[in-house]
Parts: sequence; structure tokens; C-alpha cells
Amino acid sequence: MKTACRFAYAQARIHARYACLPTDADWERLAGARGLAGFFEEARNGALRNWVKPFSGLSDSHDIEAGLRAFYREHVAEVVAWVPRPWQAAFRWTRWLVLIPLFDHLARGEAMPAWVSRDHGLHRLFDGKGDLNTARLRRAGVSSLLVSDGDPAAAWLLEWRQRWPRCRPVYLRNLALLEILLARHLAEFRRASPETTWALRYRLREHLGLLFHQRLLQPAGVFIYLILVLLDLEHLRSELVGRALFAASEAT
Repeated sequence: MKTACRFAYAQARIHARYACLPTDADWERLAGARGLAGFFEEARNGALRNWVKPFSGLSDSHDIEAGLRAFYREHVAEVVAWVPRPWQAAFRWTRWLVLIPLFDHLARGEAMPAWVSRDHGLHRLFDGKGDLNTARLRRAGVSSLLVSDGDPAAAWLLEWRQRWPRCRPVYLRNLALLEILLARHLAEFRRASPETTWALRYRLREHLGLLFHQRLLQPAGVFIYLILVLLDLEHLRSELVGRALFAASEAT
């Protein structure tokens, strides 16, 4: 009973935040903004006003990438504080979802991207030379996500499941269904060409939006909300980074 009450406490806050997420109409309005400064001017009058607060028309792509990752980490920490204590480890694990593309990039044997050295939130995972430090990864609990020729998304899902506490059968059943849905979509993202990934993300977001209202007062509903936030951040990243890179090319 106590767990259900605590999820009710979390759900009230989650619903308020969910109602503030950007809609298709918001994205359509923002898509017409010219330039980075114009986008920020439009965004500060709508659903994304708090999301873009740290940025300006002078922000470069690295600043934007790091700022959006920091926003997600901070938002996950806020949500973790709302949920019952036995569930906090599982929810805290979602903070690493934002780095799955990086770990996937490295697992394929690619070079470390230049932006990593400018992300202060990642410093504790690296050594003095800017290389990933195995011991630090292990202490942070994410060493399983960086396996040569591995699948970081599949490793993330496995670790996530291991963090679920004992719970009601209905909680477990709906989490397992969510896990299957995420596994399928993450596998599709990994195989997809760049031209098709946005359609896949949009389809996943539509599906999760429907499920969110069916998973009230359950851990699955809160997890769904955090994934929706991440998908919206990816959409925002695309809008901002594209404009920032265009501005940089115009200046040279």
C-alpha cells in the first residue's frame, strides 16, 4: 500500500510535467524559426522555455549537446527523488540512456568524439589523457555498456531489469511489456539509416504516449515519461544543432 501511495505522489508531479511536454503544434511552429537566435526567441514563449534557458544565439553545437545531456541527468535525479526508495536505483539507471549512442559509437571501434572532453558531466569517467577509464566506469556501474563489438542498448536493458525490486505482478507484467517494446525499437534504431530514424522515433513516441495513460500509478508510467522526455530532447537537439552548425559555417 505504501508503494502505491508513493507512486501516486510521483504520478501527480509526472502528470503536471507531462502536460507541459511540447506538442506536434509546438514543433511545427518552432520548425519555421530562422536561425538559432530566432529559434530561442520562439522557444522561450512556449513549452520548451525551461529547456532552452541555458543557451543563447552564441551557443555552439558542443554547448548545446552538453547542456541537453545535463538537463536530462538533472531531470532524472528530480524524478528519482519522487519515487519509492526501492525503485530509485532502477530509475536512476535511466540517466545513462542519453549516452547509449556514444557507447554504441565506441563499441564499433570508432574514435572518441571531440565533444566528450567538453562535457563536464562525463569527466569522472575519463583519465587524464581523455580516454575512458575502466575502473571509473566500473565504479559508476556502467562498464557493461562499453564492450567491444557489443550492443550497449541490450546491455542497458539487462542492467535495468536487474534493478527492478520485487513488486506486484501487474507492475512486473507491464514493465516486461515496456522492455520488449524498447528492445525492439532500440534494435531498429541501431540498424536504421539516418533518413529513417526520425520516423522510428515518432512512432515510438506515439506508442508511448498512449501507454502512458494506461500505466497510471505504476512504475512503468514513470519510466515511460522519462523516455518521452529523452525523445523530445533528441528532437530539440536536432533543431538546435542543425542551426548552430549552419551559423558556424556561415561565419567561416
